Amino acid sequence: MKVISFTLDLKVIKNLLFFFLLGCFIRIIPDLIAYPYPIGYDIINYYIPLADKVNSTFQNDSFQFYPYLLYIFKSFIPLHPQGLVLSLSSITYGLFSVSIYLLLKVKGLDLKPALLMTVFILFQISALRTTWDLQKDILALSFTFLIIYLIIKDRKVYFSNIRNVSNIRIFHFGMIISLVILTLLTDNMVAFLLITSLSIYFSIKKDIKYIISLTIIIISIISFLVLVDNTKNDSLINSINNILTGNIKENENYSPLNLGILFIMMNILSLPLFIYGLKYLHELLLYIPLSIALLGSFTWIILPHSAILLPDRWIIISGIFMSIFSSYGLIRLFSNYKDKPNYRLLLPVISFYIIIGLFYMSFPYDYAFPIYGIFAEYTQFFVPSTMQFNSIDIVHNRDLSIVIDWLNNHTNPKSIIYGDPYLNGWMKILLKDQRTFQYSYTKSSHNGVHITLADKINSKEPIKLLFSQGNFIIIEK
Repeated sequence: MKVISFTLDLKVIKNLLFFFLLGCFIRIIPDLIAYPYPIGYDIINYYIPLADKVNSTFQNDSFQFYPYLLYIFKSFIPLHPQGLVLSLSSITYGLFSVSIYLLLKVKGLDLKPALLMTVFILFQISALRTTWDLQKDILALSFTFLIIYLIIKDRKVYFSNIRNVSNIRIFHFGMIISLVILTLLTDNMVAFLLITSLSIYFSIKKDIKYIISLTIIIISIISFLVLVDNTKNDSLINSINNILTGNIKENENYSPLNLGILFIMMNILSLPLFIYGLKYLHELLLYIPLSIALLGSFTWIILPHSAILLPDRWIIISGIFMSIFSSYGLIRLFSNYKDKPNYRLLLPVISFYIIIGLFYMSFPYDYAFPIYGIFAEYTQFFVPSTMQFNSIDIVHNRDLSIVIDWLNNHTNPKSIIYGDPYLNGWMKILLKDQRTFQYSYTKSSHNGVHITLADKINSKEPIKLLFSQGNFIIIEK
């Protein structure tokens, strides 16, 4: 019996390792195509600068898990900040892949259909868009799916005849609570989705121990935030305060038209499968977060032209949950009367979605796959047409680095450089000495050294051209 148990454990470990490496490999494809430049808006503007200064981050952002994770990796992996972030991006997608596989496997699926469904989800635009630059979201979603897996697993153990049930359930309970805390420390939005979903679920199931545990965790974290006076830096609390005080700013990008088209674009290729999957995947723990995310996706009906409730982020998150149902619908659609998948029909369909995902990963930004490119006018503020983009098109990265190199060699070491917000991350990474970069969402200073795009210059202003490379020029006002 011990030999059989060891063999089973070894097989499980091999499967988990396979799915982890699968996710890592998929995520690294667009990075290899873009090499030596990074992809992802937040990657260049937040994560790489964070990795560069991670030792001093804890004083200002002490209640976040991701900076500590970066610090741990930085301590053991001798990579420069960009390499470190790219490695961590690949690893988090590997963890996401494992969490998806476990979530599907706990529903009683065999390895092969679970593999195909996991691959289907990993190549969906909602998942690829999230891993493009929302690394904390991917990490928090991975924890969320692991929590759902453990709860379902615990439920099955409770109704089984396995010996040592109480010990197994104690282990599950400890893991679930630990992962809930990690999710709360990783991303506010996913944490809100998780806590709300679990509160509703455990209330329906009347599971007192989890209700009490969640209440204690929430009260403890809020109390800690208040004690350390960190509430002013919390985006969720700030959003709630702004709603209560009526301080809601309009944002023309968040128009009902743009957000409606974004929802269609994210789900158009899998919507029929999603509807079919709803008929067969009967799991309350997935229905609840799906419903909440869908409600969040349409908050623009109540608050149009406002980013305060982040409907674009809800649309992307709901797309990931919808893809889980879609994958289940896909398997059921191509299964015979014995519920065995017909792989001769299934594999070409899966291949179609893989190819679409590969196009989204690898195509140049100006030559996006038509179904994403034709919507770009409405959705480019929320979702890149392809992953070959950071804050600028990958093809322009070399030109920008040359321009910044000129600044380092031809300006005073204590100069203030002015420019647009999308250049902020580049300047943090590449500016040398004591040069600083200042930007404004309206306009920069009327004097000094400016870096901008040629087509953004007002010809009526007195300017002096200092240097130009590609689309980027340096001027002196």
